[in-house]
Amino acid sequence: MQEELTYEQAMQKLEALTQQMESGEIGIDEMAKKWQEAQRLMQFCKERLYESEKNCKSLLQVDENV
Repeated sequence: MQEELTYEQAMQKLEALTQQMESGEIGIDEMAKKWQEAQRLMQFCKERLYESEKNCKSLLQVDENV
């Protein structure tokens, strides 16, 4: 992902892509491009969620040790 997005921005883009693909108003070539972009956005969101979960667990462990 070239631009630095927040999780929320990526989700908004993903939702917009999903609506466009579900509309049936785009051609096959454009659909393929949008599908690839959607896959990149989903991967980005998964990574952000994983990082957030890892950070939360780390904070909880520190809190338990105090």
